[in-house]
Amino acid sequence: MLLSPPHDPNEYPSLQSLRLVRKLLGCYSREVNPQPQKQEPSTSNDRGVALLLVIFLLALGMIIVVNLSYSTYLNGRLNSMAVRSLQAEYLLKSAVNAVRSMLKEDISPEDSKHDMWGSFLFGQAIPPSVLGLDQQNVLIELELRPEEAKLPLHALVPSSRGRPNLRWRAATVRLFQRLGFDDDGETVKSGPFRGQFFDSEKLVAILIDYMDRDKETYSPTDFSSGIEGELPEDSFPNKRLRRVGELANIPGFTPKRVRVLQPYVTAYGSTRININLAPKEVFLSLSDQLDDYFWEALTAFREEIPFTRQNQKIELSEIIGDDIYNEISTMITSDSRWFQIISKVDYGTSTYFMRAYLSRSGQEQLPAIRSIELF
Repeated sequence: MLLSPPHDPNEYPSLQSLRLVRKLLGCYSREVNPQPQKQEPSTSNDRGVALLLVIFLLALGMIIVVNLSYSTYLNGRLNSMAVRSLQAEYLLKSAVNAVRSMLKEDISPEDSKHDMWGSFLFGQAIPPSVLGLDQQNVLIELELRPEEAKLPLHALVPSSRGRPNLRWRAATVRLFQRLGFDDDGETVKSGPFRGQFFDSEKLVAILIDYMDRDKETYSPTDFSSGIEGELPEDSFPNKRLRRVGELANIPGFTPKRVRVLQPYVTAYGSTRININLAPKEVFLSLSDQLDDYFWEALTAFREEIPFTRQNQKIELSEIIGDDIYNEISTMITSDSRWFQIISKVDYGTSTYFMRAYLSRSGQEQLPAIRSIELF
């Protein structure tokens, strides 16, 4: 049986009402669950990142190029310095050998500034061509220092006796006084005697302590006492000095005093002073009776004629008198056995030095090289 539609039009909603309801539900659904919208991709950020990356790569490349260039420059400089250093070493050795040849050719029994090597006593430039070098920007200088022109510190304590030599003790004190050690105010810089001042006589007593054979303090009745007994055991070697620089290890011999002493004292050579070459301070230290008058008379004579073994007694006695000559006769000589050679090569921006000590044992023989330093 078929149902017939109701006769009342308000019993069911009309078609228009249903459509209206659907529209309202659709709007509500879109508000509650909105659909995401598509956005266009941004290109500005990508461009910034790319620019930064390019700048970084350029900076990195520049750093690599600069480092490679600097490394190449440094390697070139190092190679150049190595070549110059090697060349300088051979030039310095050649200069030393040139002096050895001159000393060999010198057959005169006495040594003075009249000898062929005398022009090098106060330093002299050598033309590069003499050493077979054709570079004009190289300066080579040479200085020759006879060790017998200096006061021998090892004469203070002769190894044969082990007791101090009183004449050399007095001469050393006089030299220290002439160099101003009694008034320089130099104090000990470190150690148990820090802050103390040691005068000339005290310094000589300490030096004797350093070189004598015993381990006890040097304490004579007529002289200042040493300090060895106040130091820890084996502080002093109790043997002769090997070099002047060793003085820096002895209390009281400050760096300033050692520098002042360098031209006037030696640890090499014989125990006699060459009166043809000795400077004023060294010669006048030999006796307390010597003064400027005797020094002027001595220099006036040796400027013209050097002292020799034959004329030494007669001529020197005439200048200083028999009494003074007899006092110092065992302390002087007219020849030299040991020499210090200082050679220098100057390349303008770089300077190289060499110091060598030579000993001459006889005529017509090359002096032997005893030590050599390159710096």
